[in-house]
Amino acid sequence: MTDFTVCNLCDPPGNVADASEVRRVRSNVRKFQHETFAMWRCPRCGSLHATEAVGLDDYYRHYPIHDHQMDAVTRLAYQNRLRSLRRCGVSKGATVLDYGCGHGVFVRFLRESGHEASGYDAYVDDYADERALSARYDVVVAYDVIEHVNEPGALFSQLVRRLKPGGLLVIGTPAADQLDLDDAESCVMELHQPYHRHILSEAALLRLGVGAGLEVVRVERRSCYDTLYPFVNARFGKAYLRRAGNVLDAVLEKPRLGLIFASPGLLFYALAGYFLPPAGNITAFFRER
Repeated sequence: MTDFTVCNLCDPPGNVADASEVRRVRSNVRKFQHETFAMWRCPRCGSLHATEAVGLDDYYRHYPIHDHQMDAVTRLAYQNRLRSLRRCGVSKGATVLDYGCGHGVFVRFLRESGHEASGYDAYVDDYADERALSARYDVVVAYDVIEHVNEPGALFSQLVRRLKPGGLLVIGTPAADQLDLDDAESCVMELHQPYHRHILSEAALLRLGVGAGLEVVRVERRSCYDTLYPFVNARFGKAYLRRAGNVLDAVLEKPRLGLIFASPGLLFYALAGYFLPPAGNITAFFRER
């Protein structure tokens, strides 16, 4: 059983007794937004941890992202993801595993783009076949996954084992060192309680890769949802969600156009937000030596 009072990302580990930051953070899911959960920052590596174990079954049963489908905004974001893979030398025909793929929206996008893509997600029946984990791949991606598990290091090692020689591992996750627990409302989406168990600092994430014998080939600190298209950038998205109750549910609901057009600030971010990217996320690209 995971001990949430001790950091499982650094050695020797920091512990909650020495933490300078311990705060209660509300859930960003509407059904649970009146519930709060304790988090603490490791004084050694800067990662953030949940303070206690939580039975998550009911929280995941009411998880808004279950309703995620392909739309124009998602397609633009996935085009950004694919461009990042191309910059790292991934060409059409490469085999790709999307670990923690949800309902497989990115898997389908990759297949449309000419890749032999597979997905695995233990919580989605269509993608829960563990035979996907018996193969090895040119590319393994895990977006918004590692922060959800009790043992991030164990998951990282599992993903490395799925790489072919010279393969590329991509981890996208919130970056703990860019999040301020003293202003939790500004980063409540990234803190995402109680679903996020351990949020890694950039140093902790890169150390996992180096410790596994991988080379760090690229680090991106801009959300894949940042585009030059009006209304499709991370700064506008964060500002809109803040005005819409700061709950994740609003991402998947019909846009509140009246709210947007009544706010000069939102309209400014809709047009210029790309040039004002918010902190809070990191995507690290590692290559098998």
